[in-house]
Amino acid sequence: MNNEKKIFGISATFKTPDEIINAAKKVTKSGYTEFDVNTPYPVHGMDVAMKIKPSKLGFVTLIMGLSGAVIALLLMYWTMSVDYPLVIGGKPFFALPAFIPVTFELTVLLATVSTVIAMNFLLYLHLYPLHLSLQFYSQLFQQLSQ
Repeated sequence: MNNEKKIFGISATFKTPDEIINAAKKVTKSGYTEFDVNTPYPVHGMDVAMKIKPSKLGFVTLIMGLSGAVIALLLMYWTMSVDYPLVIGGKPFFALPAFIPVTFELTVLLATVSTVIAMNFLLYLHLYPLHLSLQFYSQLFQQLSQ
């Protein structure tokens, strides 16, 4: 029986952002694809150094947001102009400025709800990166958190 422990990961600390980026470049050059970098501030160029692909969630948000706007405008147009047209204060049947708040709200609602659902679905299929962070298990983090 082999009692050797396998290395799950390595945790390191760096003093400058350049050191972090250089370390990330070396790790990707070595062939590793699943690793994470945690910093208390954004480090510009880190996604390029880690060779992270852009997320597809933005497309889901855009498509569903535009769908929300179109659905809201079509529903209000059909309701106020076709199904039950009323002349209110001499305004036209389709008074666009009155419909802007509802259109905005439905755009935001569909965009945010669909983004959360899509992100959870991609996480479920393991297509969206979610890394187990080693920093929480390191002795340095344990000392700093006390």
